Amino acid sequence: MSYVDPRTVLSPRGSIKDLQIIYDGKENGWSLARMKWDGSPVMAMRWNGGSVNGIPSIGNPSSRGYPTWFVVPDDVGAAIEKMLKPALELPPTSQTTEGNAR
Repeated sequence: MSYVDPRTVLSPRGSIKDLQIIYDGKENGWSLARMKWDGSPVMAMRWNGGSVNGIPSIGNPSSRGYPTWFVVPDDVGAAIEKMLKPALELPPTSQTTEGNAR
């Protein structure tokens, strides 16, 4: 697996604190996180990256070669989290092997 683990995405270092991953879609999937961005609580998301046709990617967004997060508006983050909540509460055997909510 060559995706960028969202727990390691801490750039820009001066802005991100208290990173909590809510959802990790693994390689070629997306992730959702809560964090403090410049001291304010926010929700953020990103495409994790991975390898497509043998070409590795650090995902999106990125800045100067470092993986970063996209901070979403509060109401958008709340809607995404509400949509994911039923899938995240399923026992592990009921989720797909990739961990994707469907």
